[in-house]
Amino acid sequence: MEFVWLILIWVVVSWISSLWKQSRREDAQAAQRVQAERIHKIILEGFGKMLGFISKADGHISKVEVEVASGCLRSLGLTEEEYQFCARAFNDVRNASPGSFGMYASQFASVVTQEARTLLYEMLWIVAAADGVLADAEDRLLREAAGYLDVGDMLYLYFRRRYFGTGNGQAHGGQPQESELDKAYARLGCSPSDTDGALRSAYRKLAMRYHPDRLRAEGMPEGMVAQATRSMAEINAAWDVVKKERGL
Repeated sequence: MEFVWLILIWVVVSWISSLWKQSRREDAQAAQRVQAERIHKIILEGFGKMLGFISKADGHISKVEVEVASGCLRSLGLTEEEYQFCARAFNDVRNASPGSFGMYASQFASVVTQEARTLLYEMLWIVAAADGVLADAEDRLLREAAGYLDVGDMLYLYFRRRYFGTGNGQAHGGQPQESELDKAYARLGCSPSDTDGALRSAYRKLAMRYHPDRLRAEGMPEGMVAQATRSMAEINAAWDVVKKERGL
């Protein structure tokens, strides 16, 4: 009889333990879902808000800036619901400017990969160039954005050359007014004074960062993968120019 009671107690304890473990798993899964939803919201809000801030940096938001910002968001391959969420975030800045650029940029940078930060940073330049002029306020914000998003000063210089050349902030259709070699060094985030080893290292890091297969494996939207594919083509072309010049 005592043995039977021990068996019953063991069964009850095992059952309670099983229920407790299941409850813990469900709680953990629920917490993960909540965290994933929070990160998703930060990402979508970040895209919308920051595009809104760069559009408004010069004191007004033009129709062409709205259209270009909308095109940037559409290029991400978002669902209609996600796009509308981003659009509302953009309009919040347009109408009231809640919070600050730095706040949203820092939140965004804390939850996304380097690829997403770089993609957003280029979108900021695309919107800034939409009206053909880089205002001083836009330039300052783009410099600050490079720091908030942790993309590096070299990328600021590269995009400035790419969209506005080396002149006084007048857009030139996206074609850099400099030699192909200078452009290639800038795209690699390097300078002519860097060693061959430093150049190879920089290229490998960029190739790893932008490789489309890696982004797909991380679950990135196809729009971001397409953007990364274009960036990878630019990086490869820049590396070819530098290799040829150095005889590597």
